[in-house]
Amino acid sequence: MNLNRDWDSALSKSGLEGFRFHDLRHTFASRLVMIGVVLYRVQILMGHKTAAMTLRYAHLSPQHLRAAVALLDIPGPKP
Repeated sequence: MNLNRDWDSALSKSGLEGFRFHDLRHTFASRLVMIGVVLYRVQILMGHKTAAMTLRYAHLSPQHLRAAVALLDIPGPKP
C-alpha cells in the first residue's frame, strides 16, 4: 500500500482540486463538534494539547450556524 499514490489516485478520480490529506482532520473535528461531541473529547481524539488548537480545526458549517440562530424562534427556555 502506498498512501501517497492511493491518495493521488482517489483525488484524480473524484475531480477534487487543492484538497489535502490534512483537510480530513478539519472534517473530523468539525463533524464531531456539529453532532454535539464536547470540545474536550475532540481535543483528546485529535491529540491536541490545548483547546485553542482544537478550535482551529473545528469549523461549524453555515447550515449549522443558521440552525442555531433558528432556535431563537422556538418558544420556551433556550438551551
